[in-house]
Amino acid sequence: MDRDNNVLVSFLQAFGIILVVIGHAYYGDTKASWTYAWIYSFHMPLFMFISGYLLQYSAERKKITLSSMPLYGSKGFIWKKVKRLLIPYFTISTIAFSLKPLFNRFAIRQVDISFADYFQMLVYPWDNVIIFFWFLPTLFLIFMLVIYGVHFLKEMDKPVFHVCLLIFCLLLHLFNPLQGIFILNLQGVTDYLIYFLLGYYGCRMHIVEQLRYPIGGFVLTCLLSVCFVVEIPDFKGKELLTAINGIFMSIFLGKIYTANNWKFFHHLFGASYAIYLFSWFPQVLSLQVFLRLTHAPYWAGGILATVTGVYLPFLIYKWIITHKQKGWGSTIAFLTGV
Repeated sequence: MDRDNNVLVSFLQAFGIILVVIGHAYYGDTKASWTYAWIYSFHMPLFMFISGYLLQYSAERKKITLSSMPLYGSKGFIWKKVKRLLIPYFTISTIAFSLKPLFNRFAIRQVDISFADYFQMLVYPWDNVIIFFWFLPTLFLIFMLVIYGVHFLKEMDKPVFHVCLLIFCLLLHLFNPLQGIFILNLQGVTDYLIYFLLGYYGCRMHIVEQLRYPIGGFVLTCLLSVCFVVEIPDFKGKELLTAINGIFMSIFLGKIYTANNWKFFHHLFGASYAIYLFSWFPQVLSLQVFLRLTHAPYWAGGILATVTGVYLPFLIYKWIITHKQKGWGSTIAFLTGV
């Protein structure tokens, strides 16, 4: 069962990152608008769910509780998340900010080198030169909220308290009091916290393992997913229901993958984070430079952007893993959090 859980989580990470890459590859393609809308209806909530699940799952595998996990010091939880999320955010954003003016004539958003723009890019994640890096500081702040909450409220570990906490975060999501507060993407923190907690409690209460009938569940959630995106008009909470449905759809698909002992995603296991970090540049080259120089149809650039967005970062990941214990490899591994 533990092996199945490992494979399931790794599958969800690989499946999620492929959705991210495809979504970025066809950004702006009106012919792919429904596909784009479907992917964006749940792929980032899925990543938040996985992050919350892994937080609890890693603690269980180490046979410790989150409330006993050390927070400070070189091996503390906070420094680990700084290395994993904030240092890559700072490092790769800085490199991209320095290089992007060279490609301004191809860029959708042009960049001028100035300290003010550089500072704003880091503090306002949605203004980052790599726009989908908004996820990194947002996830870091959610980690901090949850880990400090677990430590401070460890004496309140009662079922009724956890239910009330989930209801409170659900209301935060539906009636976001920080809506429009883009500094450090505080708006996004309150939006995505609920999905992180659903993953955390999904692991803690073993809900994911208890899900049965994966084929029937996958078919049902697929139909609901299409209906939410194509047929059902907007209403309060639709975004939340669509995202949760997409998360369950992904879990059922992962259970089918695991039950059939499929392996076609196995080669991507462990590389999801590196693909997320490094896919920006090959995708920009494919969509902006390649298309403008060759005048090829958008679908051709989308295919190229998908393939290069997955496999060039995958090759970088393999190089870092091979060389991370020596020389420049260890420095690059530290600066990128891989």
